[in-house]
Amino acid sequence: MKSIGLIGGTFSNLILAIELADTHRITLFELNAEIGLPSVSPGYIENKNILTQYLTPQQIDFLQIHPLQNGFTLRSEWALKHLAVLAAEKGVEIFTRTRITECTENPNGLTLFFSGAGPNSAGTLECDSIINDMQWTYQAPGAKHHHLIQSTKIQTPHFGDFTSMHGGTALTSDCLTIPVETITYPRAEGLTEVWQDSEKWIPEKGWIETIQCTLPNHLEKRSIDAQIHEGRRISVLLK
Repeated sequence: MKSIGLIGGTFSNLILAIELADTHRITLFELNAEIGLPSVSPGYIENKNILTQYLTPQQIDFLQIHPLQNGFTLRSEWALKHLAVLAAEKGVEIFTRTRITECTENPNGLTLFFSGAGPNSAGTLECDSIINDMQWTYQAPGAKHHHLIQSTKIQTPHFGDFTSMHGGTALTSDCLTIPVETITYPRAEGLTEVWQDSEKWIPEKGWIETIQCTLPNHLEKRSIDAQIHEGRRISVLLK
């Protein structure tokens, strides 16, 4: 059974893990304390039915999927957590608060040396290949980083170039008059996701939450659909 290491608890990596869990040994490493928290992925999905292939009706109801004119919104962190549960149930080993401290290449693949939060969480992992999706992983200021090498055995999901973005959630009632160049995603619970290249617009009653991150330059590459499709694409290549 081939072994695959996944860097980042992202939509693409979780879908890949679920698709290959029955035929591969999958290990996922996440720097943050939880899968999906904080999430840098906008909560926008064009085709909500793509999630029904992975989540139960109860989980879909929990997401409170909200219709828009050209798609749907949901809380992306909730969807990530549900997918992480499914991956774990299928036997995927998930290490949170864990970083790769060293990576070496050998004739048979790669060796990862990792260190986690607990006293017994350090170890090594022999991999045939690695999928590095750190581009979608939240990096807090001063946070520890993974240390990987350049290798043909390490793949990065394709989303094009990324650009710095300011994201936040505000009361939907505050977002009735907002600059047209600002991207907004109203959600079911009365909040709206707001994405802008800098904090040019500030809601009257203040932000509920904010995040600084990077997102793909092309808007269509930021959707949950795009990330799911990329995870599927890579899984086919690795089968």
